[in-house]
Amino acid sequence: MEKNTTTTKRHGAFRGVLFDMDGTLIDTERLGAASWDHAGEELGLTVPEEVKRRMVGRTLPDIHAIVREGMPEVDSDRLLERANHHYHRLVSEAPPPVKAGARELLAWLKARDVPMAIATSSRRVQAEDKLGRTGLRDFFDVIGAGDEIKRGKPDPEIFQTAAERLGIPARSCVIFEDSAPGIEAAERSGGLAVLVPEVHPPDPAMVLFAHYVLRDLHEALPRVSAWLDSHEHIPVPGGARPPTH
Repeated sequence: MEKNTTTTKRHGAFRGVLFDMDGTLIDTERLGAASWDHAGEELGLTVPEEVKRRMVGRTLPDIHAIVREGMPEVDSDRLLERANHHYHRLVSEAPPPVKAGARELLAWLKARDVPMAIATSSRRVQAEDKLGRTGLRDFFDVIGAGDEIKRGKPDPEIFQTAAERLGIPARSCVIFEDSAPGIEAAERSGGLAVLVPEVHPPDPAMVLFAHYVLRDLHEALPRVSAWLDSHEHIPVPGGARPPTH
């Protein structure tokens, strides 16, 4: 997909913050991978790692298409039904862990009345459930969910929709993401695309779309104040450096 290079500048200070949910604020990616493994065992098949990787950060219709393309020999509807069953079973057994630094960053932003929104590929009912059970729901003014948009990530629609609900242009938002389609969508929306990857070091293709790459959300806290107060242009994509160990 051709990269949108018309959104590398913005106008005025950043005024809001948009967060992806799964893998960025809540550690659900491992549960998602496990749900595909359980579904595969049930149906006597193996879901390839590449297929699982491609599904991260995608909406349900996109996941259907990825499974049909990557596993044309299987009943994709049945596989997705069983994977969804196991995912909700795993999530319901205990609230999924909150990512390191997430509560501190959200509390800091909330105390300063910074508008915040969730922009997730998950359906709204799932987002409300996970945010509620992890105690994060009250931090957010609005939620933009995957079943409320026409085009999933890497299209920027979800971030543009969430920002619009805050009454702020997407280009005036700091955006936190962990996935490849998510960080591309963030950059294409015109906002400040901040990658907090699930696995280190991040894939070079992910870094290409990130303005900043952070180790975790603890690292974001000392930076976000400067981002919100800055009147400078967004850095040119490709200048981000992977976190050091």
